[in-house]
Amino acid sequence: MRGMRLFLVLVLVSMQGCATMGHGSKSGLNSSNETVSDPLESMNQKVFSFNMGLYDYVLEPVAKGYEAVTPQTFRTGVANFFNNATYPYVFMNDFLQGRTDQGLTDFSRFLANTVIGIGGLFDVASHMQLPPHQNSFGVTLGVWGVPQGAYLVLPFLGPASVRSLPGIPIEILSSPFYYITNPTAQWSITAMGIVNTGYTKRGEIQLVKQSLFPYYFARSAWEQHEQYLIRGSKLNHRRILEKLGPDEEDMPKKETLPFATPKP
Repeated sequence: MRGMRLFLVLVLVSMQGCATMGHGSKSGLNSSNETVSDPLESMNQKVFSFNMGLYDYVLEPVAKGYEAVTPQTFRTGVANFFNNATYPYVFMNDFLQGRTDQGLTDFSRFLANTVIGIGGLFDVASHMQLPPHQNSFGVTLGVWGVPQGAYLVLPFLGPASVRSLPGIPIEILSSPFYYITNPTAQWSITAMGIVNTGYTKRGEIQLVKQSLFPYYFARSAWEQHEQYLIRGSKLNHRRILEKLGPDEEDMPKKETLPFATPKP
């Protein structure tokens, strides 16, 4: 039974990572002092293609059907519910990083939305001047000075690094869904979480797909978002994706591209 709970929560955590993140900046966003280490690029590219195919052939069709048969208010409530469930992981990392004010804000946000917002279905915290934040244990290790290590693209989970790997079991154990023991409820929540991920991540994934070099766009935006969180920035995934543009420093050299035009 515990193994099944672990598997289902892992699926939920994985689906949260299916939206890839994206690339270098012309608009002052490229503040990272680290150069992305990608020694496993060949393997990462294959996993990236797999993840994008998973979205194209599974998540996107399901999301379109979900959107067609449900009202906006229902979809918003479901999205709020799953987002709220991530907050124990968020405020735990706030406190581990010594960001007490942000931790208290995120704890209060979780408490308000859970109690007043009926389990998180309604985002009452935003109306109480309790803004949302993002955080992870990989960011915590970065704040503590642990090197990022090699860039990774994990099946289902998406962009990551060696430094962020220890955060996966911590995120699973901090999820309220892990402590649900009823099998029917477990499967229902997992299925709904997959559908919700496909719906809520459509915009971000489309931004990646529309870029000239989706893999490099995704890699650089993930890196920049990670560095912004380490520095305490409030920018989220979507804002970074919308503001980024190709950066020659991060882009592959033209001669290395398989479709490069030969020099005359």
